[in-house]
Amino acid sequence: MVNLVLVSHSPSLARGVAELARLMTQQSPLIIATAAGTGDENSPLGTNAEEIAKAMEEAYSDDGVLVLMDMGSAVLSAEMALEFLSPGKKAKFMLSSAPIVEGAVSAAVQASLGGNLEQVRAEAIGSLGNKAAQLSVPEESNVAQAQASSEAVPGSAVDAVIEIRNRLGLHARPAATFVQTAGRFASKIQLARTDNETRRSNAKSINAVASMGVRHGETVHVWAEGPDAPAAIDALKKAAENDFGEAEEAAVSTATVPVASAERSSKRFDGGLIGIPASPGYAAGPAIVLKLADPEIQQRTINDPEAEWERLSKALEAVRASTQQLRRQISRSATEYDAAIFDAHLMFLNDPDLLEKVRLAILDGHRNAEWAWSEAIQVALVEYRKIEDDYMRARAADVADIGRQVLIQLNGRAAALNIPFPGILIAADLSPSDTARLDRAMVLGVCTGMGGPTSHSAILARTLGIPAVLGCGEAIGEIAEGTPLVVDGSTGQVWISPSAQISSVYQEKIAEWRNLQALARQTSRAPAVSKDGIAVEIVANIGSAKDARAALDSGADGVGLLRSEFLFLGRLDTPEEEEQFAAYQEIAEVMGGRPLVVRTLDVGGDKPLAYLPQKEEQNPFLGKRALRLCLDKPDFFKAQLRAILRVSAGHNIKIMFPMVADIAELRRARSLLEEAREEVLRRGIMTAPKVDVGIMVEIPSAALLAPVFAREVDFFSIGTNDLTQYTMAAERGNSDVAYLQDALHPAVLRLIDRTIRAADEAGKWVGVCGELAGDPVAIPILLGLGVKELSMAPGSILAAKSLARTLDIAGLRDFARESLELESAAAVRFLAKEQLGLQ
Repeated sequence: MVNLVLVSHSPSLARGVAELARLMTQQSPLIIATAAGTGDENSPLGTNAEEIAKAMEEAYSDDGVLVLMDMGSAVLSAEMALEFLSPGKKAKFMLSSAPIVEGAVSAAVQASLGGNLEQVRAEAIGSLGNKAAQLSVPEESNVAQAQASSEAVPGSAVDAVIEIRNRLGLHARPAATFVQTAGRFASKIQLARTDNETRRSNAKSINAVASMGVRHGETVHVWAEGPDAPAAIDALKKAAENDFGEAEEAAVSTATVPVASAERSSKRFDGGLIGIPASPGYAAGPAIVLKLADPEIQQRTINDPEAEWERLSKALEAVRASTQQLRRQISRSATEYDAAIFDAHLMFLNDPDLLEKVRLAILDGHRNAEWAWSEAIQVALVEYRKIEDDYMRARAADVADIGRQVLIQLNGRAAALNIPFPGILIAADLSPSDTARLDRAMVLGVCTGMGGPTSHSAILARTLGIPAVLGCGEAIGEIAEGTPLVVDGSTGQVWISPSAQISSVYQEKIAEWRNLQALARQTSRAPAVSKDGIAVEIVANIGSAKDARAALDSGADGVGLLRSEFLFLGRLDTPEEEEQFAAYQEIAEVMGGRPLVVRTLDVGGDKPLAYLPQKEEQNPFLGKRALRLCLDKPDFFKAQLRAILRVSAGHNIKIMFPMVADIAELRRARSLLEEAREEVLRRGIMTAPKVDVGIMVEIPSAALLAPVFAREVDFFSIGTNDLTQYTMAAERGNSDVAYLQDALHPAVLRLIDRTIRAADEAGKWVGVCGELAGDPVAIPILLGLGVKELSMAPGSILAAKSLARTLDIAGLRDFARESLELESAAAVRFLAKEQLGLQ
């Protein structure tokens, strides 16, 4: 690898430039040696040839070393230092006239990508071109570009104009996908609106991309320069063709409500306030005034900037963990699309431009983390609030939300909402993270001074089924705690201290609304029996006792997948056996005698544990995760198994092992399960005489060896998300290969069919617990193939049961087998829709 030497008159400048360059190359083994200053306290500025020679020896590489200098005597000293080296080594060094700051960063990135010495020098020389273009300095831009073009690798720069077809433009979620796509490539990628191409932004910065305010139908110009530039542009074009993962039918529903400003003046009517109807329904109750005071920020000078940066890094990691947990919670109770709101939050936390501003303020400016972070967030908010489009401007609330969470972590204060009694939550504004944490049993309705129907808080309120009126203006602050309120989420009216007549009218509306909801729940609780008399078990995927109650409300026949990792994620210590036992016991009691399938810990890949360090893996999805990790830590694993077994006494508990690829893994897991049972019995604690044991079929080898596994398990549960990912070699989070991620692909269906046939021959049953289980197009195929159980998000249960009752399952068998012979997922979906009369 080519290494770098930085020569400067100022030690602080050299260290800062080296640190900036290292930040851009992350895990690269690139060596950046510095030689700066005279070493004389009385006259510190200058250069020293001997020190430069030492730095050259430190950075020596057979691939070559590029030397960058700041000015004047630095060049002479560097030339002199070369004379101290042996002729063989001297030939490997190249002095560059590139600017030391921009040149070092560009050279470091190119070197980390494996560029040769000429390529690294060319990147350094051409580093001023983009800055000149952004500042509209054509002469400088042309010179820099001419220099770069004479040195650049042929074909290394590619560009494209991309139309943004998303209904709401390049807002937070598609912007996050844009940045994630760009971030997978080593090339430098920039973009600009085509109506202002001189103002280019970093395509790997979520704030830079989202704050551009690109609307539906507008175009952006994207430039990529580097070794994988063509592939990067192709990937971004494909992502745009796929609407950055945002299908039209999943777009935020704005058809029924106007897009309104996130800030509005107070509007009154005789009896109360009128705002924007954001989530339908009715609620009455006392006002609960939510006051979330922002942490007090004071600017301080710190003596140990490295320790301060580490403190901020830990706060960022804690907020990342809690945000990921919220995302999983929403994906379980609602839809994956609703949960994707938090992808943008995660991108804000990793934004390179934002973090660079904070890093410089802390490490170079010696400012405290709270002040540095707050200042950077405020700058980002100013950019968002400049956007003309109301919907895009409302994304400022997301930035403020994530900024506040980090400040809370830095101050060591919990971000909990205190809801003292059931009522109407009143707040100036409500962040998406606060909304997602609302307890529906305590929060009957929501009323805010700011916000609109397209805010992420409004989307989540609709998802949670909480009536909400937003954007009521400053007058919301005049409502005192305990004031009787009525919220009409359909008209946007908020009645303050309503009259007896108004209260009576709304009590009737609330009763009618709740009766309709109850009727829907009763229908969902009835068994799902097909037209030809076959009972289908419709169960839920859950991750907490709260989810379990929501599942029962939705009519679940039980739990087909308890994601036990909810106890392990988002914390800094291992949950003890007693804590695990209490959590599983609470869920089992909620479920009564209904089946409860507990999946043992499934972490690793995209779900690391802070307290269970693992070595870095090139592809963690194919590495030590799930059961593999647990088998490597038997004592850790047996604590969970003991907790589950203790709950099994008196409850319908089943245990399921994830990520099983080989029969030896299953046998080792069952051996540890028996050891755990003996340890529990030796304590004098009873367990169920027999606990059914199953495996997740999510690796093709498990499906292909299903006849072998069927002899040693009680059931199979097919995880179609991972099974599709591994069958098609298409990572679930990669939008470039989204066309391969449809679990109705015949290759995946054939593996499902093979598993079902092996289970039938052994007298075992098969369930499906991936997203396919709740897909109305897929359900007839799965039931026709012989699936006995469908496990899904609680929100999908009512529709799934209703559909199952309309089907003649015996009559679907030929149709299901026909789907196995088709050539693509698209063909299968076409056939299924035709069968269901949906064409």
